[in-house]
Amino acid sequence: MKCQNTKAQINVIQKIKYLRIEHNISQIALSDILEISSGQVGSIESPRFQHKYTLKQIKKFCSHINYPFEQIFLDEIEIESPNYTDLLIQKIIEYDE
Repeated sequence: MKCQNTKAQINVIQKIKYLRIEHNISQIALSDILEISSGQVGSIESPRFQHKYTLKQIKKFCSHINYPFEQIFLDEIEIESPNYTDLLIQKIIEYDE
């Protein structure tokens, strides 16, 4: 039986992969930044495995590229929403499940 990440997890993983590529950061360089193996980065980015980044790793990556942590989880419309904090917490919980 094949394990699957949730839609929330897939969205975050794809966003981080996009940002990694946009900032010319290889999987090996990202593994150095996050202090994990390059194989683990590959497993996280592969849809064949049910792996994900920890919240601590996401925060570390965002800090490294000077990217707002909340933008990993929320789109522009959600960020401008009056219930922004509640949405962010909800998205983080969904990701972490």
